[in-house]
Amino acid sequence: MTKDELFLRRVSTELRAELAQIDLIMKDYAGFTEKYARNMDSYLLRAKASFLADFYMGVENIFRTIAEELNGGAPRGDGWHKRLLTGMAVEQKGVRPAVISPALCAELVQFLGFRHVVRQAYGFQLDEKKMAVLEKLFLRTWRRFSREIKAFCVLLDGLPDKRRSSRGNTR
Repeated sequence: MTKDELFLRRVSTELRAELAQIDLIMKDYAGFTEKYARNMDSYLLRAKASFLADFYMGVENIFRTIAEELNGGAPRGDGWHKRLLTGMAVEQKGVRPAVISPALCAELVQFLGFRHVVRQAYGFQLDEKKMAVLEKLFLRTWRRFSREIKAFCVLLDGLPDKRRSSRGNTR
């Protein structure tokens, strides 16, 4: 196995490990909603918000790994979070294919915005109606994200060198 192949396998392994962490968040969330869905109060609303924000934190960890390891670095400056996300839906000519689909990117933008609210606002300012919209997308977005990142990992595992853009993403 070449150095390039070993490098790509390492990146793929790191991405899969982070996916496993997000999967644990999703399992905890399922248990949380099963136990508390009928008795939601302001304290439990804050806990629910934490699950939604943690999900996006894991997504961003994956994107940062890809940006650092494959793109040569993550965006910097104002708006770097959104540029990181939207950059994952675009092929980087000569570097890598698109990591995620435009449809998934559009869904994830909503989670990015919510994560920002959770980090910047007081817990009592959370809007339960806005959270309900995200909750409807949550499981579907997670499944789509997991599927697309796994497909990207399969692509990385099969590449003999760093000329990724000449081959299409297998999504």
